[in-house]
Amino acid sequence: MCRARVRRRGRADGRRRVSVNPGRRKRLGISVAQRQPPTHTIALVGNPNVGKSTVFNRITGSTQAVVNAPGTTVDVMRGLWQELNVAVLDLPGTYSLVPNSPDEKVVADALSGEASQLGGADGIDLVLAVLDGSALTRSLYLLAQLAQAGKAVAAIVTMADVAAAEGRTINPTVLAREIGVPVMIVDPRADRDCQAMVAFVRDALRDLPRVQGIDPDPTAPGYSEPVGRGRGRGKKVHHGTGKGHGGGGKAHHGTGCGCPGCDCDYGIDEKCLCLDENCREDGSHVVPLELPVFRDKIQDKKLSETVPELKAPTPGTPEYSDNELQRATKLFSWVERVEEKIADAVVVDPKKLSRSDKIDRVLLNPVAGIAALLGIMWFLFKLAGEWVGPLQDLFDGWFTDTEPGAISLANGFAIVLEALGWDGGWLEAVLVGGLATGLGVVASFVPLMFVIFAAISVLEDSGYMARVAFLGDRLMRKIGLDGRVILPLIMGFGCNLPSLAAAKTLPSTRQRLVTVLITPYTSCAARLTIYLMIARIFFPDNAGTVVFAMYVLSLIMVVLGAWILKFFITRDEVQAPLMLILPAYQVPRVGVLLGRAVRNSWMFIKGAGKIIVAMTMVVWLLGAVPMGNGAGDAGFADPELPMEYSAYGQVAKVLEPVFEPAGFGDWHMTGALMTGFVAKETVVSSIVASYNMDPEAAGDAEDNGSNLGVLPVLLDRTFTETAGEGLQGVGALAFLVFVLTYTPCLATVGEQARLIGGKLTAISVVVQLVVAWALAVAVFQLGALIVG
Repeated sequence: MCRARVRRRGRADGRRRVSVNPGRRKRLGISVAQRQPPTHTIALVGNPNVGKSTVFNRITGSTQAVVNAPGTTVDVMRGLWQELNVAVLDLPGTYSLVPNSPDEKVVADALSGEASQLGGADGIDLVLAVLDGSALTRSLYLLAQLAQAGKAVAAIVTMADVAAAEGRTINPTVLAREIGVPVMIVDPRADRDCQAMVAFVRDALRDLPRVQGIDPDPTAPGYSEPVGRGRGRGKKVHHGTGKGHGGGGKAHHGTGCGCPGCDCDYGIDEKCLCLDENCREDGSHVVPLELPVFRDKIQDKKLSETVPELKAPTPGTPEYSDNELQRATKLFSWVERVEEKIADAVVVDPKKLSRSDKIDRVLLNPVAGIAALLGIMWFLFKLAGEWVGPLQDLFDGWFTDTEPGAISLANGFAIVLEALGWDGGWLEAVLVGGLATGLGVVASFVPLMFVIFAAISVLEDSGYMARVAFLGDRLMRKIGLDGRVILPLIMGFGCNLPSLAAAKTLPSTRQRLVTVLITPYTSCAARLTIYLMIARIFFPDNAGTVVFAMYVLSLIMVVLGAWILKFFITRDEVQAPLMLILPAYQVPRVGVLLGRAVRNSWMFIKGAGKIIVAMTMVVWLLGAVPMGNGAGDAGFADPELPMEYSAYGQVAKVLEPVFEPAGFGDWHMTGALMTGFVAKETVVSSIVASYNMDPEAAGDAEDNGSNLGVLPVLLDRTFTETAGEGLQGVGALAFLVFVLTYTPCLATVGEQARLIGGKLTAISVVVQLVVAWALAVAVFQLGALIVG
């Protein structure tokens, strides 16, 4: 069997523990007692879009996401390859070991010895380099960097079918002969190569092959000692400390090369680095500075004094730049030599356009490409705003439906409490009206999040995400961002939650932060129901224009917010030109898409879901507690309690003076804004409920303003009292501006807190409230001056 189910379990130190499912071990005939700790650690390293994470899924059974956009593998996954009993690290996709993003730095750090912090306690024994057959030059450069970093390497080639379709063939035997390490062609989306990979990697772990033609460089990024670790293979190197690195043995003095000052156990015919200056002077053995066995990070004064050339230049200095240039020149020369020797990869027709090139002639066209992008975004809006709606109602009903005979959690609570004789009391009200309602709100978001996450995966895995970044780069660059930000922001107009999820694909930490902070100003579909209801009541002849104006204002707020944050967050960031390598278009694997959507949806439930349930309970409790003289004899959770005389109504009344300058200082409206903090979908129903209208009228109100019954009269009366005669429309417009710009729904706030932390999220919420209030007041006061 090639697949072993991997379970990720949390640890106290924050690292994830990976274990094979016990049931799986039993079916494979492996007892728990027989399981041994992994004997080796291998790391998967490759460019983005080459199927690296799919290979990881195949050999470990993990459901880690396949990364198809630069920098989207934020987390390093660790799995167990059961057939070999080795730990496998899936490192982020990178084009170079010289880090230019946080994720690329993770790769360099892992290779240079930080693997213990990422799951490999004893370091990395072998790097499994995943080469892109359709872009072999780029992959060979990364392979050369791995060689400079002193790594044992085995290579697997993916995308060979794409290369063949473009007229190029890859001979793994010839390639292996020229680069000096074993090579295997693999289709990461198929199981047939799995068993062959077992033998392939087993041999590589035994031989620990090195790339020929490139010497390790201690100043290279990702460098670590090219030695074994005392498991019966490789050579042990000791650092003159009296302690062996291989198996805990003592340092060897006067052995190996025969030099009294040398702390290595290399043979006399092999190259080593001797610390004895006299030995170096009399030339008793070779001391090649380009092949040291010590890392430049070792704080050894004797080493740095004896061999000052080993000191790594400081990043940002001219010496560092010169060093990088010299290193890159050597690597490119090596790549050119290899490509010349494997020139039997024949190009059938150099003038023939590939399938991806033909598609890009349309999708990258300034006119047709933008039209296609708008069409895709329209489809996503329809998907999020309309087509998923019935599923959301279904999921919500499983928790909140109280109709007789309905299968729901609320009815389950009622049945159990009735059997216990506790029905009709406050406990039933808490469980049914509070807990079940909160769980229903979370459940209603699950199908939406699942579908949107799957849609994002399709865009990533197909290769379209990079094209979107290219199309939007010029506009985004003017506000301190780059083109990769445009897709998350566009998705925010459907729902802010998947927009935040898409923001995680951005390679720059600062740009991710800015995107998360400005996303709430994108007008989600839930706000649209509020716009339509208010616009149809107060602006019946210009409802469409008013709604359009809200979206225009949303765009202005996004651009203005990003421009302002540029001076605080991205001010010092060097904004290099966006350089994208457009991957070949691919057909996404359904299994990978579904697995990723399930995992991300579960992360939403665990993260934002808890906050939503808690806050829903708080809002419900406020509405169930009687308060004020008008409450009379009503008790806790009494269905006869008027909303105005509950804690909810009284708190809303306290907020009335705050919104009087904005023209909607009435508890009906302020209370609705309070519930809108939980979910914007509840604003319309809260307005209706606050007037104590019947459920049928509430249903009419939620039909986007059609057949609203007496609600227009009641709202007109409310705004007449708060805004003044003749200014009802101005007050309503100010209300819409506040709805657009104030704090997003609780689910979005919870996701923000998960992404950027509670402190920054709290600051963001306060700023949004202040900005929304100021804009609403400005709109009303200016409107009153114009109309009056």
